[in-house]
Amino acid sequence: GNYPLKSNSDGFYGHWVIDLMKRGMKIVMIDPKVTWLSTRAEEHLRVRPGTDAALALGMLNVIINEELYDKEFVEKWTYGFEQLKERVQEYPVDKVAEITWVPAEKIRRAAHILAESKPATMQWGLAVDMTKESLPASQAIAALFQITGNVDVPGGIIAPPEILNYAGGWGTELISDEQKSKRIGLDKYSLLQFGFQIAHPDTLIDTLETGKPYKLHGAWIQTSNPISCMSADPQRTYKALNSLDFIACVDLFMPPTIMALADVVLPAATYPERNGIRVGDGCQRGEVINKVTQIGECKSDMQINLELGKRFNPEAWPWDNVEEMFSHMLEQTGMTFNELQEKAPAYLPFTYRRYEKGLLRSDGEVGFNTATGKIELYSSFYEMAGLDPLPYFEEPSPGPGSTPELMDEYPLVLTTGARTWSMFHSEHRQVKRMRALRPDPIIEVNPKTLEKLGIENGDWVWVENQRGRAKRRVVATPVIDPRMCCCDHGWWFPEADPENLFDVFDLNINNLVPWIPGKSGFGSNYKTMLVKLYKVEDGE
Repeated sequence: GNYPLKSNSDGFYGHWVIDLMKRGMKIVMIDPKVTWLSTRAEEHLRVRPGTDAALALGMLNVIINEELYDKEFVEKWTYGFEQLKERVQEYPVDKVAEITWVPAEKIRRAAHILAESKPATMQWGLAVDMTKESLPASQAIAALFQITGNVDVPGGIIAPPEILNYAGGWGTELISDEQKSKRIGLDKYSLLQFGFQIAHPDTLIDTLETGKPYKLHGAWIQTSNPISCMSADPQRTYKALNSLDFIACVDLFMPPTIMALADVVLPAATYPERNGIRVGDGCQRGEVINKVTQIGECKSDMQINLELGKRFNPEAWPWDNVEEMFSHMLEQTGMTFNELQEKAPAYLPFTYRRYEKGLLRSDGEVGFNTATGKIELYSSFYEMAGLDPLPYFEEPSPGPGSTPELMDEYPLVLTTGARTWSMFHSEHRQVKRMRALRPDPIIEVNPKTLEKLGIENGDWVWVENQRGRAKRRVVATPVIDPRMCCCDHGWWFPEADPENLFDVFDLNINNLVPWIPGKSGFGSNYKTMLVKLYKVEDGE
C-alpha cells in the first residue's frame, strides 16, 4: 500500500529503504505494479488492488498452521490467538491465490521469509486505508508481525514515541456535552464515540442534502481542495456544499473548490514566509520551518487560526503570537519553539521492549495499553463497538469476485491515486517546472490490453464505470497486469476556463467513486473499481 521512494509518507524517507538494502536488508514487495524496488525484492507479490486483507490472512494461515510463529511471545503477550487460528482456516492459500492473483507458492514463500526473519518490519501506506473494509485489513497485516514477535524490538514494529499526541485533536474540553452529542454520524458509527473526534464525512454529505438531523449553514475549508482531490463523487459534493449560506477558504492559490464555492478567500503564506513546526507521524521528531521573507499581506495558516480563535474564544487562545503557541504545544518536551529551532531535528529518547518495563501503560503495569494488557489479535475494542473482533476479507464491490456479471461491460480493475515525483495530491499543476514532468493526467495500461481495445499509447480515453467517467492520456507499459489499469488523481487544468472550474469535472477520477464507507464508518473503495476504456471523440 505504499511506494516509499515516491510517497515518503508520515515522515518516513524513501532513501532509508535504499540505505538499509545497501547494508544487507532484504525486502518483500507487495504492489500490483512492477517497480524499481520490486525488481530487487526477494519476492514481489503482485496483489489485485483491494485484496490485501486476503493476502495477509493467507500468509497467517501458513505461519500458524506450520507453527512458524513466535510461540513464547504469542503465549505471553497476545490475546485471542486461538480465535485468530480458527479464523484463518477460512483462508487456505489456494483460495487466497485465486482471490489476490498472487500464485500460491509465492504466498507461502513470503510467509516463510517473514516468519524466519528476525527482526522484520513493514512499511504500509494509504492504499490499505482506501479500501472499504480497511480496519480488518490493517488488523490482519499487523497480526503478521505481532505473532512473529516483531514488536517493540530493534528493527521491528514499534509503538512510536510521541512529541505531540494530536490524533484526537485539541479543544474538546471547550465543548459542552450537549454540543458533543450533536456530532454528525455519532448515532450510526460507534467508533466515533471512542476517540475519533470528527464528523462522519459520508453522513455529512447526507446532512447537507437533507438538512437532517439539523441544517448546516457554513464551512471553513483550509489546506483542502475537496472538489479536485479527496472527495468521492465530486459533483454531488459540489452541490451539497453549495447549499450552505457561507463558505470561507484559506489557500495559496485559487483552485476549483475556491472558484466554485468560496464567499471569502484568505491568502495563506508559503513555507519561506512563515515559521512552523512539524513533528511527523509514526516515530515523531521535532522539525521546524523558519521564515525567511515576507511578500504582500498574506498570513500563515497558524496566524490566521490564532487570530480567528482569539475572536471566537480569547480564553482558549491566550497566546500573543504563533511562536508562543508553538512553545505551548511543545511544552511536554521541555523545549520552546526557539530552542527547537536551534536543535531540530530533535528525537525523543527511546528504549525497546517497553511492554516488559511498564512504559506503555498509564498505570505503570507491564504489558500493552489495551483492556487485556496484551496485543489483541481478537479486539475487545472492536467487539465493544459492535464490530467483528477478528480480521476478515470482504470482496470489493463492484469487483471480479462480487459482481462477475459486470465484467463483460467493465473488464478492468482500476486502482487510483498512484503518487508522482513532481506533484502532491491536487497541488503543483500550475508550477511550470513540476507540470513539465507530468503534463497530463495519465492512465497506465498493459500493451496487450490496449491492442484488444484498439487504443494506442498517447491516446486520450474516457475511463468509465456505472457512476461516471474521467479523461486520461494513455501510457502503455508492461509493468501493469493486463487485467487492470492504474491512474493518478487530483487533476485540474489551471490553464483552462475558470468559469468551467478548470475542467475539473472532466478530469477528476473520483467521478467514479461513491460515498459508501465500510461497516466501521471508515474506509472506502477509492483504490479498486471496475471500469472500461474508450477513446475520447473529437470535440469532447
